[in-house]
Amino acid sequence: MPRTLPLCVVLALSVAVLRPAHAGDDPPERVVMKLEEFLALWQQAREKTAEPPIDGALASVRYAGNVLFEDGKPSSALFKARAHVEVLKTKGWARVPLLPATVALQSAKIGGREAPIVIEGGFYTLVTDRRGAFDLDLVFGAAVTTSEGQSGLSFQLAPSGATEVELAVPTKEDLDFTVIGAQLESDKVVGGNRVVTATLPATGSLTVQWQREIPEAEKKTARVYAEVQTLVSLGEGVMRSITVVQNSILFAGVDKLAYDLPKGMTVLDVSGPGIRDWKLSDTGRLDVALNFAAEGNYVLSIGLEKAMADDSKSLAAPIVTPVGVERNKGYVGVESRGNLEIEAAKVDGATPVDVRALPGAILGITEQPLLFGYKYVGTKPAIELATGAHGEVDVLVTLVDQTVARTMWTREGRRLTKVSYQVRNNRRQFLRLALPPGAELWSTSVGGRGVQPAKGSDGRVMVPLLRSQEQGGVLSAFTVDVVYVEKGDPTGTGGRGRFTAVLPKPDAPSTYVAWTVYSPQGAKVQRLGQDGSLRRVKHLSNPIPSQAYVYTNAGAVPEVAQQAAAAKNAGPMGGGALAQGAAPVEVALPLTGVATNFEKLLAFGEDETLTVSFRYRGLRK
Repeated sequence: MPRTLPLCVVLALSVAVLRPAHAGDDPPERVVMKLEEFLALWQQAREKTAEPPIDGALASVRYAGNVLFEDGKPSSALFKARAHVEVLKTKGWARVPLLPATVALQSAKIGGREAPIVIEGGFYTLVTDRRGAFDLDLVFGAAVTTSEGQSGLSFQLAPSGATEVELAVPTKEDLDFTVIGAQLESDKVVGGNRVVTATLPATGSLTVQWQREIPEAEKKTARVYAEVQTLVSLGEGVMRSITVVQNSILFAGVDKLAYDLPKGMTVLDVSGPGIRDWKLSDTGRLDVALNFAAEGNYVLSIGLEKAMADDSKSLAAPIVTPVGVERNKGYVGVESRGNLEIEAAKVDGATPVDVRALPGAILGITEQPLLFGYKYVGTKPAIELATGAHGEVDVLVTLVDQTVARTMWTREGRRLTKVSYQVRNNRRQFLRLALPPGAELWSTSVGGRGVQPAKGSDGRVMVPLLRSQEQGGVLSAFTVDVVYVEKGDPTGTGGRGRFTAVLPKPDAPSTYVAWTVYSPQGAKVQRLGQDGSLRRVKHLSNPIPSQAYVYTNAGAVPEVAQQAAAAKNAGPMGGGALAQGAAPVEVALPLTGVATNFEKLLAFGEDETLTVSFRYRGLRK
């Protein structure tokens, strides 16, 4: 009978025959063998299988235990377990972990015969050369511990496909069982035993705990002990309070809390873990509902406020009172916001304490110094305060750190001046400048960006300002540049004359003013005949170090354009933007000629006129 070739061999031979030969191809390597040898090799490859990753596994384990008593107390549990073992290793000895070495193994049998057991890696391990599946019967003991009325046992489990446990406790009392990590759990009464059964995950540990079940009639009601910590803030026409209630809940959980609030206060916020809802009744009682029964420590925060007069002679501190608690104690801290003077008045049911003795929940939520501290226990205290308002003293909100001016003038009497103001601004919207009489404004820029100034009703130029950002605890500075031109008297035929100029008056003081005047080439500035409010110097001192300031560039900040547009609207500011409809451009100042330096410390803005005046000669045509 002829032998039939396998399909793969036929296909391989067909591909080899049909493949065309190319001139440059290397001759293929060939292996020649008999058909019987090829078929034997192919069959051997088919029958060869890979070794399993583990020697064996526990398909399922069922634990059945009984608790043993000694001197009336549970001391240990005796377990009988049946493990269904699957040996996966195809040859040689297999090792299968069974139980942790923390339990006491009494016996291990396969079909009634003792099984070889060794301890490896902290586990009792079966060593066997059996193959396939079989059952292994184990008997072992585990320790039972009892503390504060609760008993339990725990030991690590070997990984298994399915794990079931049954534990019987001989007692006539009803028990509450807890099996940690159990997916299914139930308990029942079997004879004189209380039996719990459970199904556990494939890995982990077996932990069973039980205690005497308390009948409903014997269960205690919850007891709540409260500590109320209140921070009272007075100022700006408002009295605010932040109250933190530290609740200690014993014996049972509570899912509802109630508080009596002071009259006239508005509830801003109620916050705490798991708050489902809160509502305020007409009588001033705040009811808080939780979505769980809180036990142990539970913290609740309540924010309140109400309007007040700055000159109140009798102002009651807002105290929150818990309702239905076993004991109530509290602390009160008082602080002032702004320039409001606060005095302690009548106190009933509370004791003044050093503010440093107040709890961290009060000290930690304010950066203001606390003026008064109080402590009370039990009764609802009455703490009265008296307030008095005082007028505020105006302080600088905008300061020009330094003013640097450069003026170039020609024989024809024309003058071109650029003034750079280094400004730190906290809240002012505009820098107002009174230009010299007859001056024509050419360009303005703020923080390196050209801006469109406005014209005030009094004729002053209004340059929109940025608000300085705080960096490293210091307000950053930015530069305001102004360029303008003037027409003066031309030089006389004798080449002699007097130069006199005035700087713009800003509505903010300047700590340092530097002014350099560039005269035409050939001019000789005479030392005699000099006049003005600035002192002539050979070199500018520049007393303000540049590294002491952080500068801000306007960049793409839209604030400047918005402020300038707002100035166009009619109103007390008046006027419209200068050069309305024209895009502002930056004007470069050509600096040529003979430089003469002037400077001054502490210029008082619009209250002081900054002038220079000197005689010159040598400008004959």
